[in-house]
Amino acid sequence: MERKWRVVSSKTLLKDRWIDLRADHCVTPGGKEISPYYVLAYSDWAHIVALTPDDGIILTRQYRHAAGEFLYELPSGSVDAADGDPERTARRELEEETGYVAERWLKAGALSPNPATHTNKAHIFVALDAELKGIQKLDAGEEGLTVHVFPLAEVLDSLGAGLLGQSMHVASLVLALTAIGRLKLTI
Repeated sequence: MERKWRVVSSKTLLKDRWIDLRADHCVTPGGKEISPYYVLAYSDWAHIVALTPDDGIILTRQYRHAAGEFLYELPSGSVDAADGDPERTARRELEEETGYVAERWLKAGALSPNPATHTNKAHIFVALDAELKGIQKLDAGEEGLTVHVFPLAEVLDSLGAGLLGQSMHVASLVLALTAIGRLKLTI
């Protein structure tokens, strides 16, 4: 039988709207103490693989300060308490970041971004037949975010070269395309 670690104590080190960092004092099933064990408690995320009727994929490009680079990414965002569920977040984020909307949606799955230190999940959605219907409504910190539509085949061919620089977005893309039968993983 698998047994989890026991948390003896937990102390919040930093908490604001972006991050919740705590230090746990843990004891393993074998009796080993691990302290501090740092845990980042984030809100869940929604990643959107948005495909256009002509087989394009909608990507955003924005500056990512920690990397010091501008990166292409999937439209995405944090699940807000007001959203109620990750799909509502996905629909809102696609429209806010890109101006695109879609009527057909499919949940492709959920992944843990880093289960060693993060508490959250990334929920992956596919937006089919996405069409430009509005304008961007960017949040603070998204200044300069641009929208790009690439042929899906070009994006897939460029994954190894780093076109998508965010590893979770690459995983989300693969999972989403597999879920809709557009990509087959074989051994």
